[in-house]
Amino acid sequence: MKPVRIVVIAAVCLAVPITAAFASSGTSGPEATPSGAGVKGTFSLQAMMHTATAQFPKLGGVNPWDGRHRGRFGYRSIPCRGNAPVNNLSSNLPSYNTRVAGSREPSSTRLHGFRFSVVKTKKGLRMRGSTSVTVCKLAAGPTADPDPIPDGNKPKIRMTFTSKFKRESGQAVRFIGTFRISSGTQRYSDLRGSGTIAGYLFCLAPEGCVAKGGRYLDGQISLQGTYADPTPQLAAG
Repeated sequence: MKPVRIVVIAAVCLAVPITAAFASSGTSGPEATPSGAGVKGTFSLQAMMHTATAQFPKLGGVNPWDGRHRGRFGYRSIPCRGNAPVNNLSSNLPSYNTRVAGSREPSSTRLHGFRFSVVKTKKGLRMRGSTSVTVCKLAAGPTADPDPIPDGNKPKIRMTFTSKFKRESGQAVRFIGTFRISSGTQRYSDLRGSGTIAGYLFCLAPEGCVAKGGRYLDGQISLQGTYADPTPQLAAG
């Protein structure tokens, strides 16, 4: 898979580029482990998150950050049934680079949710948190609406991360760090991995964050990493 340059797209069309400072080394396809029992490979994942959207004005578990104060904060992607162009073309990880029968990369995912604490360390303030990646479908594109499978029943890939950050202005804060795949559900129960995370918090609203009270209401992330699953479930479904 070629290196990915991501753009921010509001629930339907608005774009804001991530800087070259977050450029990655790209991804490659999967391969069998030496024992032949598992799969491993490299992957990328891009996703957007919000505190609310016009289509979904009440997203659960959100608490936007102002880029200054310590505390606990949270963001969330819209439900799988909502049409989010970036998240609908999110990652080659869920399909194990199309090793899962009937899959097509990039798969559709959502961040349900993206939570972190701003903590003081010997190296300064850091963001430490976790995200639960919901696998909406093992192919690209919109999920059916109504969706026959509730988001809570869909497979999850759980990650933890630590990052440093810089408040660029009242309109944006950027962050970069490392992540680890810590657990998962259903076919991803034995999945593990690690890599780098980079992203922005900002406001999609035309008037900007300052006019909206000084807190960053939206965000996007880009992950680049490696994965391994010693017991992959590669059947369709």
